[in-house]
Amino acid sequence: MFLSLSTSAWMLIAAGATVFNLAAMQWIIQIPKYRKKQFWLPVIGAVCVGARGVAESHAWADTLYLYAATMVMFPLLLAPVRGRITRDHYRWVEDPTTRTSKAAMPWLVTSLTIMLVVIGVVWVIGRKSGA
Repeated sequence: MFLSLSTSAWMLIAAGATVFNLAAMQWIIQIPKYRKKQFWLPVIGAVCVGARGVAESHAWADTLYLYAATMVMFPLLLAPVRGRITRDHYRWVEDPTTRTSKAAMPWLVTSLTIMLVVIGVVWVIGRKSGA
């Protein structure tokens, strides 16, 4: 299946996912001091997913798939609630006792759970069909 793509193809996919992440997160993160910090996400993702891949002796295709999926996941998770997150941040700066929007947290928790399950299921199916 898709995990049987060549390592070169997966490197291109991962590079595209990284560019997508960096561009989308610049649009999503509307708080200037955090825009600079979001550039660390691909670095942290590469280190964490890469270390996991090496520790569990996964093929490069598996590791690059997980990295690419993670890079795409964050913008998809945050884009629908970017306005609420920004508004909540500025309200919190003015008054630290301010609570988050009622819709933002359930969206983040629910969509993150669904995305992680989908990434995991696709990864398992891809490994089984490639074996």
